[in-house]
Amino acid sequence: MVTPDDQEERAITLVEDAGATGVTALSARGVGSHARKTIFGVHFTGAQSLLMMVVPTEKVQSLMACLHDVIFDGEDSHGICFSVPVDQVSLPGHFDATGP
Repeated sequence: MVTPDDQEERAITLVEDAGATGVTALSARGVGSHARKTIFGVHFTGAQSLLMMVVPTEKVQSLMACLHDVIFDGEDSHGICFSVPVDQVSLPGHFDATGP
């Protein structure tokens, strides 16, 4: 999820209440040739927060739904929430170089 920096704590509280057991929060800012460039009609200006979490597939829809009010205020979008499947994870002491 990418959200304005001032909505970071609200978003984290909502996803934790909805069942996420951890969130990684990174400071972010849009960089590009045009300061008001959009992605899906969303303007990314100023300080942003990138929130990442790994959750089971069955929790994705409920977590995304709880974030709707953070990124959409009824008239304008202020962020984006997306899901990417995680097929492989490397953890210290748990990496299998041979693959599946």
